[in-house]
Amino acid sequence: MADRPNFRRGIDWAKVRAAAAQQQLQDLLRQRQRLNWRTAASVLAGTVLVGVLSVWVWIYWGLPRVPDAAALWALNRQSSVMFVDHGGAILGVRGPYYGRRTALADLPEYVPHAFLAIEDRRFYEHGGVDRTAVIRAIWANLQAGETVQGGSTISQQLARNLFLNRRQTLNRKLREMVLASRIERRLTKDEILELYLNRVYLGDQAYGVDAAARRYFGKPAAELTLAEAALLAGLPKAPSDLAPSSNLEGALERQHVVLDAMLDAGFITEEQREEARAQRIRIAQRSSAERSMGYAFDLAVEQARAAIGDQTPDIVVELTIDRETQDAATAAVRRRLGNRAFGRRPLQASLMAVDRQGAIVALVGGTDYNTSKFNRVTQALRQPGSTFKTFVYTAAMEAGFDTEDVRYDEPVVIDGWRPRNYDEGYRGAVTLRTAFALSINTVAAAVGQEVGPARVADVARRLGVASMPDRGAFVPPSIALGSIETTLWDMTSAFATYMNEGRRIDPHIVNRITNTAGQELYARPAYNAPRVLDEEVVRRMNSMMGAVVLRGTGTAARMGDRDVAGKTGTSSDWRDAWFIGYTADFTAGVWVGHDNFTSMGRTTGGTLPAQIWTDTMRVAHRNTDEHPLPGIEQPVRSPREVEMASFFDELADAFGETESFVEDIFR
Repeated sequence: MADRPNFRRGIDWAKVRAAAAQQQLQDLLRQRQRLNWRTAASVLAGTVLVGVLSVWVWIYWGLPRVPDAAALWALNRQSSVMFVDHGGAILGVRGPYYGRRTALADLPEYVPHAFLAIEDRRFYEHGGVDRTAVIRAIWANLQAGETVQGGSTISQQLARNLFLNRRQTLNRKLREMVLASRIERRLTKDEILELYLNRVYLGDQAYGVDAAARRYFGKPAAELTLAEAALLAGLPKAPSDLAPSSNLEGALERQHVVLDAMLDAGFITEEQREEARAQRIRIAQRSSAERSMGYAFDLAVEQARAAIGDQTPDIVVELTIDRETQDAATAAVRRRLGNRAFGRRPLQASLMAVDRQGAIVALVGGTDYNTSKFNRVTQALRQPGSTFKTFVYTAAMEAGFDTEDVRYDEPVVIDGWRPRNYDEGYRGAVTLRTAFALSINTVAAAVGQEVGPARVADVARRLGVASMPDRGAFVPPSIALGSIETTLWDMTSAFATYMNEGRRIDPHIVNRITNTAGQELYARPAYNAPRVLDEEVVRRMNSMMGAVVLRGTGTAARMGDRDVAGKTGTSSDWRDAWFIGYTADFTAGVWVGHDNFTSMGRTTGGTLPAQIWTDTMRVAHRNTDEHPLPGIEQPVRSPREVEMASFFDELADAFGETESFVEDIFR
C-alpha cells in the first residue's frame, strides 16, 4: 500500500489560525462599520425629519385658513361706526375709519398704478411671492449692513394686514409668504388688488384709499387727482410717521419717489409727473363733529346696537340729525350761556328737537362733550317746574273745563302745602288761558286738585313721561307744579304729541344701518302712531300754549308770523329752567341748570332756554313753509312791527346770525 501524501505536513497551523482570526476580525469590523453607517444614517435621517417637522410646525402650526373672497372683506376688522346723514355725507366716525368699499373700476387708473409702481411692480407676474424681489432685497440689505429694502409683494402685505402682526421676525415673514400663496389661489389678481386698496393702513386711523381720501382731502377715492393718489401710495411704508395730517412735508417727499417710480414703470409721462409735483396739496380740516355731535353719536350707537346686536364689527349708521340744525343748537348753547355762572360752576344746557315722525334733528347733551360725556337729555332727572302744568290743564280739558273758565289767583292751602307765585303777588279772577300763559302757580295747583293728581299723572304717563308714579300709588298734589323729576327726552316727546295732533311719536335717531360693503342690516320700520289725545283737547291746548308765546312768559320764542306754542318752566329755588315748544313741523325742548342742583339766580325758562330754542328752531324751519296749528290765536302785528321784523331778518342774513340774536342786540 503506497503511502498517501501527508497534506498536513509542512503547514504552519499557527499562522493559519491567526489568519482566520484576523479575517473574522475584519469581517466583524466591516459588519460593525456597516452597522455604524446605518445607525448614523438613521440618526441623521431622524434628525432631518425632526428638523423638517419642527420647521413645518414653526411655520404652519396655528396658521389661519384663508376663507373665500366675501369673508376676507370683513376679516379681522376692528369695531368701527361711521355716521352719515340722509344724503350720505359723513358726519363722524367712532374707531378706525374704513371708508366705503370701492371697486377697481370706480377708481382712476392712476390710483392702483401708483401703489403697483412703488409697492409691487411685478404684481401680475408672480404667484404671491416675488423671488426676484426677495433676492434683490437680501443683497441690498447685506451691502448696507441694515434693512434698507423689503421684498414684500402686495399679496404678502395683504396677508400680513389680514392675518398677522407687524413684528419683523423670520417666522412672520415665512408665514406671510405661505398665506400670500394661498390667497393667490383663492382670489384673482384684480380681487387681491381691490381688497388691498380697501384694507391697507394709510395713517391717522384711515384704512383703505377711500377712507384716506376722505380724511386727508375731503373727497371719495373716485375723485383723487394723480398727485393725491401718489401721496397716498407713499404712505404704506410708514403710515403713522408720514400721515399728511401731521407730516405733510414728509408725505410730499415720499410722493416724489412714487411719481418717479410711476414714470419709470411707464404708468405716466414726464409731463404728468411734473404737473403732479407742482399741484398744491390741501389737507382737509378735521370736523369738530365729536364736540358738537358726541352726544348724538352715543345715542345712535346705543340704538344701532339694540337693533342689530354686537356681531357686526363695522357699520354705517344713517342718522336723522340735520347738520345745520345741530350746528345751530350747539352754537346757541355756547353763545347764550357763554361764561355765565352762578356759584363756582358754569351753567349747563341740553336740547332735543324732533319732527312730526319722531326723527331727532338736533340733540345736545351738554355744553362740551369733551369735558363731560353725561347726556343731560336722556340721563339727567330734573324737576320740570311749570312745563308740567301742560299736563294739568290737559287733564282739565279732558274733564270738561274750558280755556275761558275763571279761577281765582289767591292764597291756597292743599293738605298743608302752600304754593306761591313767582312774583309773590295775586291777581284775583283770571281765565284758565291767562293763568296758564302767565304761569300762575296757585291756579294750576287748585285745578290739579280739582281734577285729581292721579289723573294728571295719567295724562303725563300716556304722553310718554315714564317717571310718573304707578297707577294706584299716591300722587302728591305738588305734581301740578312739576315736583316729580323727569328727563328732557320724556318732556320733549310728550309735547310733540300736541304738534302731532294727539298722536304719540317715537323719538329715534337711526334711520338705516348698513355695513361698509353697502349691505343693509336695518331699516326703520313704519311707525303707527297711537292716538292718546282727542283732537279737540289738542286744539284747546294749542290755544293755551300759543298764548304763552304771544303774550305770556314765552315771548322770547316768537318767530314772526309762524304759529308757535309752548311752555316755560322754572323749578324751586331757580335750579332748573325749561322751555319746550313746537310748531306744526318741529318740537324742541331746552333745559338750563347746574349739574349740582344749585340756584341759577332767578334765571327762568322764558330767558335763556327760550332764546336757545328760538335760535335753533329758526334754522330748523329754514326750508319749511308756515303751517297753522289748529286752535291757536293768530298774532296781530302793527305795520311798524312788520317793518322791524323784516329789518332784523335782513340783518341776520347779512351777518350770518339768527334773527333773535340780532333783535337782542337792539333791545
